[in-house]
Amino acid sequence: MDRLTEDLFKKLISEPKSEHSVEVLEANIFYQKWGSPDNPGMVLVHGSGAHSHWWDFVAPLLIDQYEVSALDLTGMGSSDHREHYSPEVFGKEIIAVAKDSGFFDNRPSNPIICGHSLGGYMSIHAANLASETIKGVIMIDSPIRPPDFDYSNHQGSGPIRKRKTYPDKETILKRFKLAPDQPTDFPFVIDYIAKKSIQEANGGFEWKFDDTLFSKLGYPHMPKNHAFNLMCPLGFIYGEKSALVTELILNYMKSKFREDTPIIEIEGAYHHVLLDKPIELAETIKEIGKDW
Repeated sequence: MDRLTEDLFKKLISEPKSEHSVEVLEANIFYQKWGSPDNPGMVLVHGSGAHSHWWDFVAPLLIDQYEVSALDLTGMGSSDHREHYSPEVFGKEIIAVAKDSGFFDNRPSNPIICGHSLGGYMSIHAANLASETIKGVIMIDSPIRPPDFDYSNHQGSGPIRKRKTYPDKETILKRFKLAPDQPTDFPFVIDYIAKKSIQEANGGFEWKFDDTLFSKLGYPHMPKNHAFNLMCPLGFIYGEKSALVTELILNYMKSKFREDTPIIEIEGAYHHVLLDKPIELAETIKEIGKDW
């Protein structure tokens, strides 16, 4: 299994899973779960404006070693929207999903939290908030920028468009775009993600994300350097061609991470490593977890 094909993709997204909901601070959190309860748990956290279905073809590649849950953070996917968002709220949502999944109950070990981009930062907050020990956190292409970083040419990754109603599914799907934009070898993956990103509303179709989320959250000013003081082990995965994890930023993070932190490049991947190299990503996640 060295390359994603459309047939393999269809097989992966057909892997048996269950759907769940847990209430956190008066909001319903949607999540999906794959695998056997005999294995240790892993919570997967999506990035900006995304949702749990970004993991639908990655999670099945992990279930030989983990039972896996992937959630929709509030304001995104099928979870409720909020009046106020914060890293602490997102962290509590992640831990609540881990607990509701039974990942702290009679398992070979406590759960790992693994997040992409924004989800990487929120995974750090979850681990710091957890009352029970987290086995480790894996961040995927979540750049931690130095204090003197020059934002004048910064390429953002969050949804900045205002949500509006499109007349039909075809029209809205044509508007789907990755942020930051990048080439892709797998148009069938993009098509799948796009279709999972929309909902029927107001007589037409709209994106699922809350377009006020980032103004409420205070991104990019929220604290991200908590990864440097994390009590549990940390792993960092990034795309070779990432527009966000540049050499400057990577060198800064390496200077701040503990010496034993695995820092692994996925060859040929851009920022959206899940979409570019799902097989390589899953193998790398398992390799990091195996050493904990």
